[in-house]
Amino acid sequence: MRQPMVERYGLQLSRRLLAVATGFTALYLVFLTGQRAVEAYRINREVDGIRQEIVRQRDRNLELQAQLASPRTDEELERVAREEMGLARPGDHPVVLLWPESSSRNAHPAVEPSTRSVPYWQAWVRLFVDLDSPER
Repeated sequence: MRQPMVERYGLQLSRRLLAVATGFTALYLVFLTGQRAVEAYRINREVDGIRQEIVRQRDRNLELQAQLASPRTDEELERVAREEMGLARPGDHPVVLLWPESSSRNAHPAVEPSTRSVPYWQAWVRLFVDLDSPER
C-alpha cells in the first residue's frame, strides 16, 4: 500500500529536521573543540613563559648565593656602604646641596650692578673660584 501523503511528508520533514539538528550539533562541537584548542595553546604559551621566568630567577638566585659565599674585601664593603647604603665614615663631612626655593625655577637671579669698577676677568675668577676679593 501506498503511504498517505501526510505521513510521507511528515517523515521527510522529521528526517530534514534531524539532519539540520545533527548539522548544528556537529558545528557546535567543532566550535567547542576549536575554542578549547585555542585556550590550550594560550595556556601552553603562558606556562612556557613562566618556565623561562623560573629559569631566570634560579640563575639570579645562584648568582646571589655565589656573591654571599665569596669573601668580601674591605674596599668592596666600603663601596657598598657608601654607594648603596649612603653611609659615611667617622670624620667624613658629607655635602648636602640645598637649592634656593623660588616661585619660578627658570628665573634668573638679579645681577646687581657693581659700584666699583672691577675688570671682567676678576669677576669671572671670583665667580668660579669663589676667592675672597682683595678689595675687602
